[in-house]
Amino acid sequence: MLAAIQSTARQKIIHYFEGAGLDYYYWDKAFNMHFGYYKPGMNPFDRSALLHQMNREVMNRLRLERYVEPLVLDLGCGLGAASRFMAKENSEAQFSGFTITPWQVNFGNQLTREEGLGHRLTLYESDFAALPLGNESAEAAFALESACYAKGHDKAEFAREVYRVLKPGGCFVVADGFRKHSRPLPGWLDKVYRKNMDCWALTELADIHLFTKALQKAGFRNIRVEDISWRVAPSFAHIPFVTLRFYWDVWQRKEAAKLDRERKNNALAPALGMIMGASRKHFSYYLVSGEK
Repeated sequence: MLAAIQSTARQKIIHYFEGAGLDYYYWDKAFNMHFGYYKPGMNPFDRSALLHQMNREVMNRLRLERYVEPLVLDLGCGLGAASRFMAKENSEAQFSGFTITPWQVNFGNQLTREEGLGHRLTLYESDFAALPLGNESAEAAFALESACYAKGHDKAEFAREVYRVLKPGGCFVVADGFRKHSRPLPGWLDKVYRKNMDCWALTELADIHLFTKALQKAGFRNIRVEDISWRVAPSFAHIPFVTLRFYWDVWQRKEAAKLDRERKNNALAPALGMIMGASRKHFSYYLVSGEK
């Protein structure tokens, strides 16, 4: 029974990203599939710069400068946009991305080749909780708004696998939305939360406290938890405009009647995420980092 449930959840994720994947072009032409990071002095209306800054913040916490030709694992890589950005910023690092969606592997590798980075980044079809790598294979690993797809409120299986494949001293970074606790949500908010999980083919967000404990139990040290909700907020503000543009283009092309469930959900989910993000008592966006 458990295996059947897991298989269904996996197929739902694959079906979602195959159906709605190209629509992320409305969010970012480079296919960054995450929110941005605002630093004082930045233009909050420049969404591309915000997205790149999030990539940079993750990369800085990986401390790649300590290594010569480090191998960096992009766990739940999507189309590999974050790794392509980092590969351009760090000319020595090698990157391997992992996703369970075949379409993302094929299209992501095509985008990588088109940017002349095929010798330094390759995407593979694999579950990030069961990586096709030996123990202590990589110097660094990150999951940018993808660890949420791991199982459980503590994502313990994910934490153990990251620990297994990292070399001693290797760093990890997780950037994602989290629940602040596991207590029942108010009725109206629970409905928003459940609908949002369904829209993005998710089962549940991690509880930040349980996730931190899972990292500690796996063996990680020097764990740092940063609440960056206000840094992410300016990119959240772009959601209504991007959604309106998406529907305007669909209406102009007379394709509204052809929109499937995945594409509709992909447009609705960010709006529901804004409601959850405003519920600061229950949800926050964190950067979690540490080392083996």
